[in-house]
Amino acid sequence: MLQDVNRRQEELGKRVAAKDLENCLEDAVSIFEASVKAIVRRALSERGEDQSSIEAQMKKIGNSFQSIDRTRTQLTNLFNFSPTADDIWKRLGTSFEKRHSVSHNLGVVDRKYLERVQQAEREGREVRVSESEVASLLEDTLLAISDIHKALVGASK
Repeated sequence: MLQDVNRRQEELGKRVAAKDLENCLEDAVSIFEASVKAIVRRALSERGEDQSSIEAQMKKIGNSFQSIDRTRTQLTNLFNFSPTADDIWKRLGTSFEKRHSVSHNLGVVDRKYLERVQQAEREGREVRVSESEVASLLEDTLLAISDIHKALVGASK
């Protein structure tokens, strides 16, 4: 989808291309969330926890992996694992907050978003999502998922 944004902008207009980028942002967060949930589920199983315990913990986790701060907290609490590549996690946090605004606030910048992200956006305006930002988000997502996998299940192989 990301590679098709320019063509869609030329054929369908800037608004469609902007929505495509927002969708890419949302999809990247969904990929992260689903991947980390799968890794956590496997790591809990490999740790010897029974299925009912795993399900109870997964229910407690809920949508925590849609937030980088909450992801880090969950990984620390469950596995005493704290990701080390802080620059990647900071960028992920910024993008995830932007996704939250897109998904839950019609893409409009509000005070809560400004407090969390502390960027030069203006309250009441739409958040801007760039093609390069989404490309970086996808790269960072892959690195973060790989880091989590190596720490939680990769070492057991």
